Amino acid sequence: MSYGPQPGYPQPQYGPPPGYPGYGPPQRHGPPSTAMAYVCAVLFLICGVLALITAIVGWDGTSDNVDLMVALVGAAFSDDVTGNIDFAISVTMTVACSTLTFALILFARLDFVRWLLAFVGGVVTVYYVYAIIRLLSEGGGEFIAMVLVSFLLWAAATVLVLLPATGRAMRGYQRGLAQYPPQPMGYRY
Repeated sequence: MSYGPQPGYPQPQYGPPPGYPGYGPPQRHGPPSTAMAYVCAVLFLICGVLALITAIVGWDGTSDNVDLMVALVGAAFSDDVTGNIDFAISVTMTVACSTLTFALILFARLDFVRWLLAFVGGVVTVYYVYAIIRLLSEGGGEFIAMVLVSFLLWAAATVLVLLPATGRAMRGYQRGLAQYPPQPMGYRY
């Protein structure tokens, strides 16, 4: 006994319709969004401004705000390198100005700047992990708030700039898709 299609109901069609070239790469519907590039640029601008503020507040090393002083990039190494906070202020100013410059250039969606920011963000994020561990091990838990905020901002910006969606938002993304011919619109899986 065979069961066929019921009378009055169309027979289901499986696979691509006649004349369709077959199963190919996933279809793209329109150009990729550029939003991720701009989100990353804004997030790195925030990181750069925060680093600049911490450097300006601790400019002479005599600030009363200990939370901002321990959030300086390189403050955990200052005693080992120079014996004073000048090293951390210099490193923080360098990181802040470089990040602000690269973040402004990232608005032009240049892919190499994305990788520069990923490198700078990765180094600063790893430093803040070290600073958090050192601060907690030395009993400075009450001064950790700005270090945690800085770590979270830098880590979020670094992760976002490394996402594939950010890579697709860059200007040079189209060159990799030239090998696939455009697929006809109208039939989607």
